[in-house]
Amino acid sequence: MLHRPNAAARRSAGCIGSCLAGFALYLVLCVSSLAQSAHVRQAQVRHVVDGDTLVLDNGETVRLAGINAPELGQKGQPDQPLAAEATRALRELVGAGTVVVEEAMEREDRHGRTLAYLTTTDGRSIQAQLLREGLASAVAVSPNVRHLQRYAETERRALAEKRGIWGLSYYRTLPATSKAAGRGGYAFVYGKVQRIEIGDRWYAFSLAKHFVVLVPRSDWAHYFEYPPCSLDRSQIAVRGWVSTRGKRSRLVIKHAFMLERCGSDPVVLCPERTARRALPETDDAALCG
Repeated sequence: MLHRPNAAARRSAGCIGSCLAGFALYLVLCVSSLAQSAHVRQAQVRHVVDGDTLVLDNGETVRLAGINAPELGQKGQPDQPLAAEATRALRELVGAGTVVVEEAMEREDRHGRTLAYLTTTDGRSIQAQLLREGLASAVAVSPNVRHLQRYAETERRALAEKRGIWGLSYYRTLPATSKAAGRGGYAFVYGKVQRIEIGDRWYAFSLAKHFVVLVPRSDWAHYFEYPPCSLDRSQIAVRGWVSTRGKRSRLVIKHAFMLERCGSDPVVLCPERTARRALPETDDAALCG
C-alpha cells in the first residue's frame, strides 16, 4: 500500500532537512575558517631527532615552534646538559607515533623545516609538556607567537620550581662582557645598554664593546610597548641565538618577550642584583628625538 505523507508530515520533514542542511553548512564554514587560520592535520612520526625536532613518515622535518631545547652534540662536540633527557621526553610524548600538527603562521624556517605546534592525540600540548619539565625554554620569533602566553606561564612555573635547565648553572644568564656570551648558539645574556643606534631598519643596543642586540624596527613597532630609547643606560637580559663574526657578536630578537628589562619586567633571566635596580628615569621624548 502506497503511503502518502500528509501536509504536516511533509512540512516537518522539510524543516528537518533544512536544519540538517544548515548544520552541515555551519560545520563546513567552521572547518574552512579553522583551515584558513591554521593548517591542522594528523601525522605519523618516523623518528625523533632531538628535543625539539622530529621527522614524519612522509620525510617532512618538523621543528617545534615556540620553544628551544638543549642541543645534542655535533661534530665531536658533547651534548648540552639535559639534551638526551629532552630527546627522550619528546620520544615518550610522541608515544605510538601519531601527533596533531598545527602549522605556524610562518610555515618554514631557513633550513626548510616545517614550524609547527604539536599536540598528542589525547589533547596535550607537546611544547607545554617539555616546558613544564624544564627541558626547553620558551621563544618568540614573530610572527609565530600563537601560544606564547601559555608557554611563558608554563616556563615561569618551571623556573620557580627550578626544574630542568632552570636548576643548572650551565644555563645561567651570561654577562655580555664575557667570552662565553660570544661563543655562538642559543644563550641567555645580560648587560647594561651602553649605546643605542637608530637605523633605517634596525635598532641596535650595544651591551659591550663586541656584543650588540638588534631589533627590526617593524617588529619593535608591533610588539614593544615602550620606546627603544627608554633602555638607555639600563640593565637588560635577552635570549636568542648568538652569531659571531670575527670578534663581534650579535643577537637578533623580534619580540618583546625575548628582552627582559631588569628592575621592571618579571624576573626570569635578570640576575638578582640587577633585577632589584629600577630603570633609570629618562626623558623619552628628548632621547628619541
